[in-house]
Amino acid sequence: MINDDPELALPTSSICDTNSDSKSLAGYKYVAEQEIMDQASLIDIDIRKIEIFLENGMIHFPEDSQDVLSRAAFDLYKYGQQKGNDNDDGSLRSIARSTNRDVVPIFTAFRRYFDNDDYYADTMITAAFQKQGAFSMATPDQRKRFISFALRYMVTFMAILEKVYLAFKSCSNEETRGEGAKDLDIAIAYYMGSLEGKDDGGSYDGSLIHMLANRMCVHFGTCSDENNAVINERIMSLVYAGQGELELGACTSMERTVKEIEQALIVPLIQGVLFSARENELHFKKKDYWEANQRSSMPEFYPEGYALAQAILPVITKVDQSAATNIKNVMVVSFPTGFDDANSNDSAKVHRAMKSAVSKMVGMDCSQIGSLGGVGFCAGDNEDSYDALNSASGSPYSFAALLIAGVLLVYI
Repeated sequence: MINDDPELALPTSSICDTNSDSKSLAGYKYVAEQEIMDQASLIDIDIRKIEIFLENGMIHFPEDSQDVLSRAAFDLYKYGQQKGNDNDDGSLRSIARSTNRDVVPIFTAFRRYFDNDDYYADTMITAAFQKQGAFSMATPDQRKRFISFALRYMVTFMAILEKVYLAFKSCSNEETRGEGAKDLDIAIAYYMGSLEGKDDGGSYDGSLIHMLANRMCVHFGTCSDENNAVINERIMSLVYAGQGELELGACTSMERTVKEIEQALIVPLIQGVLFSARENELHFKKKDYWEANQRSSMPEFYPEGYALAQAILPVITKVDQSAATNIKNVMVVSFPTGFDDANSNDSAKVHRAMKSAVSKMVGMDCSQIGSLGGVGFCAGDNEDSYDALNSASGSPYSFAALLIAGVLLVYI
């Protein structure tokens, strides 16, 4: 029996709900065939199965005997369990290696940033599975968490953009607009995943970018009155607008809408980088305290921050190369051993760099990011809050709430 730990069980609130007559995903009403939406949205189930294989390997086997479950997880990543559509085999790897991503304008920046590697996410995920390159010194837990976060955010971010831009490409031809409407629906499936269920706002079983936004809105003050991320509501509204513009053939309007969807998708990824940077600094400053007092240390976010930073560094590099370098030096360069390096735990450097980059992103509304620990990310926000944040982290008890909330990001 592979999984005998109830804490590692798959959430059950919405997995078996795919036969319902209601064609809804977290409140989004789609028009695509049920089989197509099931195929797309169930990627979160494959991700969770990969996590379970890797987690069980760490729990039940010594490190030198984990290869069997690791290979099973790698095979699931490569070959999948869902029946694909058209030439897609339904695997997560096929999504990471899609040949249609040239339709996304920003993909050129990703190709350039990752040294002409069109399959940059797959390259890193494969290296993590095989304990190569940057992952040769990583612990099993660090590799597992990077793989999980890379699948949830790196792979899906570009997959969502690919489907959105394919939908826009179909706008000019009335005969292909039906296919474009399906692409928009699939984009939402990649954004939300099946575990969000059908009810408005989704459920806390979700694990993709939609749930990242809901988790982050608590920390950044960007939740709606219904306790959903405002950015999620905006993306939903924009996709509905795109569907209407596509149906009418209003391609100029749809082009603007697609660009706004792209900008909105970046927001929770930015928040995730900023949050991870701060949690890593708190971990770095407090680890000696916890060890001296024989208490469990607060979790570190190095694999999460590494994956989230890689997901958006090409975007940042395009608008502000200096800011991207500063973020990379803190979040990427020293992985996986950054916990011993003060320069890899400088959250203020990441926050200032991100603030600079955001100010140069055309169409980006800085207020959508919110504020973290009193630090905002719009041009007029007071940077004195950085000092307040750093001094607040000086007390071993001042970050208890952050510790509890931080665990949520590690395990979502």
